[in-house]
Amino acid sequence: MVLDFARILPSLSMVLLVLLGLSYWIKPIELSEKVDSKPFLVLTISFLILLPSFFYSNNLSYLMEKWQIAIPYLLLPLSFIKIPRLSSRRLFLLYEFYFLGILLICLVAFGYYLLNQEIINQLYLESRVMPTLLSHHPTLSLMIVFAVYVANWLYQKNLYYKLKSERMFFLVGGIFLFIFLHVFSVRSGLLAMYLIIIVELSKLIFQKRQFKTAFISAVVLFVIGGITLRVSPTVSNKIANTTQDLNNYQNNGSANNQSLGSRIISYKNGIRIAKESSLLWGCGLGDISDLNDAIFKKDYPDVSKIITPHNQFLYYLGALGIIGVIVFTCSFYFPLFYKKAYFDPLLSTHLLIMSVGFQFEAPLQSQLGVAYSIIFILLPLHQKFGSKALKRV
Repeated sequence: MVLDFARILPSLSMVLLVLLGLSYWIKPIELSEKVDSKPFLVLTISFLILLPSFFYSNNLSYLMEKWQIAIPYLLLPLSFIKIPRLSSRRLFLLYEFYFLGILLICLVAFGYYLLNQEIINQLYLESRVMPTLLSHHPTLSLMIVFAVYVANWLYQKNLYYKLKSERMFFLVGGIFLFIFLHVFSVRSGLLAMYLIIIVELSKLIFQKRQFKTAFISAVVLFVIGGITLRVSPTVSNKIANTTQDLNNYQNNGSANNQSLGSRIISYKNGIRIAKESSLLWGCGLGDISDLNDAIFKKDYPDVSKIITPHNQFLYYLGALGIIGVIVFTCSFYFPLFYKKAYFDPLLSTHLLIMSVGFQFEAPLQSQLGVAYSIIFILLPLHQKFGSKALKRV
């Protein structure tokens, strides 16, 4: 029951936010200033570009499923236009709740790992990972990276709910998540984590001129990460599996049960589907799964686990064509550059993490990926471009 609730929580939260926004559309309240709605409206294009596929998709059932998953990109930005801007304290509590939620998920997973090490270590030799409350492990790994950053942000900003000692909890919790990310050993998450570390160290060196702090931080993080990489069986098994997978692919071996091999095939399929249907418009969102399945069954019949293109841009290239990829990219990243919103560290870090995830998965094709991505785009945008209520709500 707890597991089921954890899985539906992102969808439930989005529904409640939409209902809240709808209530303000029906009965608006007076705001302190006019809302700058442009970044919210442009963001809705990320959903609207999926609609034309209706006219050239044969599999309408799959199309409707993908529309249903992506519709928060239409409804939530419109809702946030009307929802009054949160106080700094409420915003802090939301980020703290997110950190605590990810921390709890990882503690449960780590506890399960400690009780079942032999079984789980074997999973990493078979291109699988440890079970968690959230089953989509690539997206979860990205969420862990962001939670580590949030913990650091809470600690550096000296934010706490009641007790100053909470800052130490953020520090210890963030370090645990950093270590767990290595034990979890998902490639996209590790890459995103170290990219964020490089960016933050660069800021300390080139913007703040805090050379000593940057040096100490780098040493501490890389020592912790290096030790974890050295002693963790999951990491060594993941490296062994990845090396074997890569060698197998280079030697034209079977991609069956080979995550890297099947992933590369899925990349090629996204490009091939676009070329064989329409480079401009793609095959239609409704048909990309069927066409991808057909290629696997014809050219790679030994692969038992068929996957759609595991790259957000190549997935859209096959489904929506070059035009769709360009429009999506512009609409998705527009809020980051609108009125220099990239100076908001939470927004820029989140989108950098998502950009890494886009290279190895298609996160926006899952409910978890949509929920995680859109919420943490909208929260900082809401603080910057939303408006406070004139009366208390």
